[in-house]
Amino acid sequence: MNRKLLYLLIGVIISSNIVFGYGYVPDFSKMRDFRCDFEEIIYNQDNSIVTKNNRFKLFKIDSANKKIFVNKEPIDKILYFENDKIEYKLQSMTDEFIDLSHTVIDMNTLQYHSESTITYDNSLFGVRHSKSSGICRFLN
Repeated sequence: MNRKLLYLLIGVIISSNIVFGYGYVPDFSKMRDFRCDFEEIIYNQDNSIVTKNNRFKLFKIDSANKKIFVNKEPIDKILYFENDKIEYKLQSMTDEFIDLSHTVIDMNTLQYHSESTITYDNSLFGVRHSKSSGICRFLN
């Protein structure tokens, strides 16, 4: 009986660590707000221009933990995060396409550069690519 109770107790302790974990919990109130305004140019497979868009992204930057969030959504593929530059890969999915992007933000000049591959569900659109460049600034 004592052994069963001991095993049960050990099982509860181990499973509680898995369930509750020791994960990172973001505190957005302590992070810096960062906005990047950029022009995105989308190209067809033959490199003809499909469209030019003026866009922006709002980031939350946690420098202490080297984390970055887009609209409070975490970016999991951070390739580089230091005082001079932030580099990451991001996958975005909608009902119409999957966008795989590679972005570099130069923290010295506050320049934003990104290249993406856009794969549409509808084969008529094919696979397109985009290039974006712009400027960023801290909001707080």
